[in-house]
Amino acid sequence: MTMTDSPPVAETALAAASPRVVGLFDALTTTDHKRIGRLWLRSGVLALLAATIVGVVLTVENSNSSADDLFGGVNNYFQYFSAYRFGLVLLVVAPLFVGLATVVVPMQVGATNIAFPRAAHGAVWLFMIGAGITVVSVVAGGGWGALDGVSSGERDAIALTLVGTALVIVSLLAASICIATTVVSLRTAGMNLLRVPLFAWSMLVATSVWLLTLPIALGNLALIYFDLRGGPGEYGVAEGSSDIYTQLGWLVEQPQVYAFAIPVLGVLGQIAPVVARRRHAQHTAAVILIGLFGLLSVGGWSQPAFQGANYDEKFIFIVFGLFAVLPVLGSIGAATDTIAKRSDDGDGAGISGLLSVYSLGAIGAGLLLLAGTVAGLARVIQPWDLGGRTTTTAVMNLVLYGAVVAAIAGIWFWAPKISGRHLPVMMGRLVLFDLVAGAVLLGAADFVSGFLEAPAFGYQVAGSTAPLMAVPSDQNLIEVMNVVAAVGAVLIVLGVLGVVAALAKAARSDESVEDNPYGGQTLEWTTSSPPSSGNFSEPPERVVSEAPLLDTVSENGEEA
Repeated sequence: MTMTDSPPVAETALAAASPRVVGLFDALTTTDHKRIGRLWLRSGVLALLAATIVGVVLTVENSNSSADDLFGGVNNYFQYFSAYRFGLVLLVVAPLFVGLATVVVPMQVGATNIAFPRAAHGAVWLFMIGAGITVVSVVAGGGWGALDGVSSGERDAIALTLVGTALVIVSLLAASICIATTVVSLRTAGMNLLRVPLFAWSMLVATSVWLLTLPIALGNLALIYFDLRGGPGEYGVAEGSSDIYTQLGWLVEQPQVYAFAIPVLGVLGQIAPVVARRRHAQHTAAVILIGLFGLLSVGGWSQPAFQGANYDEKFIFIVFGLFAVLPVLGSIGAATDTIAKRSDDGDGAGISGLLSVYSLGAIGAGLLLLAGTVAGLARVIQPWDLGGRTTTTAVMNLVLYGAVVAAIAGIWFWAPKISGRHLPVMMGRLVLFDLVAGAVLLGAADFVSGFLEAPAFGYQVAGSTAPLMAVPSDQNLIEVMNVVAAVGAVLIVLGVLGVVAALAKAARSDESVEDNPYGGQTLEWTTSSPPSSGNFSEPPERVVSEAPLLDTVSENGEEA
């Protein structure tokens, strides 16, 4: 007979080891989706802290009249300019949502574990290896191109950055396959796709778009890597080039950047009915709107190097930019309609403060995403000609920090299922306020500067009096906007530090948590807090709606 359990001697030795050894052993060998998800979340929060600190330095640099003081040259600035953008997408937003989904989605669909758990576990470690290689190579002088010339040492470091980025993307693709397969194949009895909880549905849409588009980035990386190693060719020329960034920049520009914010609509749709203590008023419409937003987020075709110079050659790009705002606005409207019909029967007074935290985060994230898509709409309007200006940065920051806010709100909301603990309520309010306010200031400042012809990359080369792009129309007002952006970036960092402090405080808490403290409506709230191995003590009953916990009918014929 095949042995599936550890021999008694091994179990005894493991039990006698220190907690740190046991924890490391579990982290290296676990197939439990909750532990795998926590690894993703810890990596994402750590990367968020690093990315936001880099963002502060970049915004301070933009408001500094002596630009060489902080970075010491155009190439160093370009390295961290690129690292901030790619890091915010690939090292922060994507892993935060993957982590949330890895923990929550299997329970939401009634599964005992995530699909392909060993692949999911391997993906998170591959991500950490790739992220580490990327960060180290950028610090060593690598990055996604160079503007002031590429030496042989820099060429090696850039090649290492490309390898690290490729490993990160492969890990995200592997995790996406696991999440999407869980939603498609492991749903409990009676749960069709129209009955899937909105967060799980949004992750299915998001991971599907990632699986369609991120392989294009892998192809770009392979092309650049082999050209660089066999060069100097097109991408490793001695005089320097931004072509590497150009080939990958579509990842952080519309519409592709919207693809990483699709779960924002899922978090909003998931929290709104719990806040309202009733079913989602427009569940089917919300499902359709999330799917439509996913369709309008497919951006692999929109690489700048492959676009024509004229607007009539960018027809799809313009149409996507004009219409992407509609599903976001519709999703916010559906959530607002649900909350407006909130049931106030008095039995939820004890948790009203908790719910306000998640309501602030979910609605704030939705509004930031709406602002980002509106800025994207403005960017594609031909007479304004906002391409290549800070409006592009405004779209990126509003959309991605909207995604960050949604992920943080999700961490607070699902904390009993992630760690078996509540996160501090008052600290949560302050954290989410800082993040939302900071993102608004950062995005608004860049949006206004874009109309003043401020270039997205406006660094001035050392020793030169001419900027890299045309002189803006009102430099004084742009400097004011740069100060506003710097204040916003500082607020974001303070919010992230608050997240770290709240997680540390919760980790030291021994407070017991109810299995369903908020009146949740989906299957994850039928598990214990924290959930045991296998999630459910017995298989869930057949599902007949999107809110199975509201389907129990009392003797009076009312929803329990």
